[in-house]
Amino acid sequence: MRIEIFIDEESVPRQTLEPPATLELDTEGLADGPHRLRVHAIEDSGTVGVEEIPFTVRNGPGIAVVGLSDGDTVRGRIPLLINAFASRPGDAFEPQRAETPAPIPTWAWVLFLVVVAWGMWYVATELRAYQAAATAPAASQAASAPGAPGTASQPSWAVLGEQVYGNKCAACHQLTGQGLPGVFPPLKGSAVVTAPDPTEHIRTVLRGLSGKTIGGVTYGSAMPAFADQLTNDEVAAVLSHERTSWGNQAPPVKPEDVIARRQ
Repeated sequence: MRIEIFIDEESVPRQTLEPPATLELDTEGLADGPHRLRVHAIEDSGTVGVEEIPFTVRNGPGIAVVGLSDGDTVRGRIPLLINAFASRPGDAFEPQRAETPAPIPTWAWVLFLVVVAWGMWYVATELRAYQAAATAPAASQAASAPGAPGTASQPSWAVLGEQVYGNKCAACHQLTGQGLPGVFPPLKGSAVVTAPDPTEHIRTVLRGLSGKTIGGVTYGSAMPAFADQLTNDEVAAVLSHERTSWGNQAPPVKPEDVIARRQ
C-alpha cells in the first residue's frame, strides 16, 4: 500500500509515502485563502481511498478593520481604522505589530467620568467631616469656658465634690444616690441631706454613724468617720454635691460651716 498527497486539484502527487508516515506540509508556495488537502491511499490491488481536509492559508499580512463588521448595514460616511501586520518565520514576536489601537468606547468614557465625580464627592465629604471634627472640641471648650455666652459656670466646689463622692461615698450610696435597700440608706430625697440646716449632715460625715433608723428602716451597716480623711474644703464640697444632686435642692455647704462643727 502507498499514500499520495495532493493539494487542491493537483493531478500529480506532491509526495508518495508508505504508511505509517510523517510529512511536513509546506504552505509558503500557496496563495492565501481556502485550500484542500487530498490524501489517496492505494492498495496493491489498485483500490483507492480518498480523504479530503479543507484548510485556510494565511501567509500574507494580517488585516484588522475597526468600524465595519460582516453583515453591517450602513449609510453615509463611515470612519474606519485599518491596520495590517505580518511576521516571517524566525521573527521574534512583537505584540505591538499585532495590536490594532481600537478607539475607546463611549461607555468607558462615561464610566470614567462617573468614577472621577464620585471620587471628588467622597473627598469633599470626608474633608468636611474632618474639619467639623477638628473644630468641635475647640467650640465645646469655648462654650464651656467660664463666662461664655449662654452657659453657666460651675460652682468652685462642683468638680471636687463629685470627685470626693466617687472616691469615698459611691461604693455604698451608689452613683445614683439611691443606696442599697436595707444596707446603706439613700441620699436622694433624704431629710437629713436636704435640710436647710446642714448641721446633722456635716456631723454624720465627720463622726460617722451606725444603727440609724431612717423611714422605719434600720441600717445596720456602719458609716465610717471622715474627719481625719477629708479636709474642710473636701467635706464642704462633697456635702454640697449630695445636697444638689439627684433632684435634691438644698443650699450648698461652705468650708466655714464644716470648721464650726468640727469642735
